[in-house]
Amino acid sequence: MQFSTLPILIVVIFGFLWFLTRRTHRLGGISSSQRNWLVVLLLILLIWGGYVGYQSSAGIFATEAFFSLLPGYWLPYVPVVIAITLTMLVTPLRIGLRKLVDETPQHWLTGIHGLRILALGTLIKASMVVFPEKFAWFVGGADLIFGLSAIAVTLLLRRGRLTDGFLLVWHLTGALVIVAPVAGLMHVFMQEALFAKLFSFPMVLAPALMVPTFVMLNLLVAWQLLEKRMQKG
Repeated sequence: MQFSTLPILIVVIFGFLWFLTRRTHRLGGISSSQRNWLVVLLLILLIWGGYVGYQSSAGIFATEAFFSLLPGYWLPYVPVVIAITLTMLVTPLRIGLRKLVDETPQHWLTGIHGLRILALGTLIKASMVVFPEKFAWFVGGADLIFGLSAIAVTLLLRRGRLTDGFLLVWHLTGALVIVAPVAGLMHVFMQEALFAKLFSFPMVLAPALMVPTFVMLNLLVAWQLLEKRMQKG
């Protein structure tokens, strides 16, 4: 197993979300029920990540039977489906998520995406011929650029130089730079000789948990900004 920052990144991002949940509850922005459901969602996603990590480390994700299921087409969407389903079914969770974004400084919600510059690691591994090259450039490269943009956006946001309209487009772009190549080019990535490396441990944690979490954060803020835009209109 090669060194990877992914486990550290998961601790940081979920620690950040836990901190936001506690902070918002402490400030009176969400009720105890809403806080509890937010924690439940975080725990379910972490359990999913742990399950995937275990399956991968046990070698199950390296079998022909697993790849015959075409995991590239569904594995990254599992946490998204879990989160959306729970949000639709559980009212306290839905309200809690909305209030969480309302009560969190906008520059915090842009700054966290600066961690996406760590996608540079996939490009380095691809240059060493230990990771699928096309996936690294089309997905990792786009993620890296968005992570760099997050630094500039956060600095400008703190100075009050950006509009809600710009932030809406920016967050939607953050989701699109991942969703578009993954959904549109997966058939190309699957032909790469090193495609299986994407599902080795701990790398599998990126498509199975970390990347979907970043995308969901983008969409969560975009939801809030779009609602504000519609209310003004």
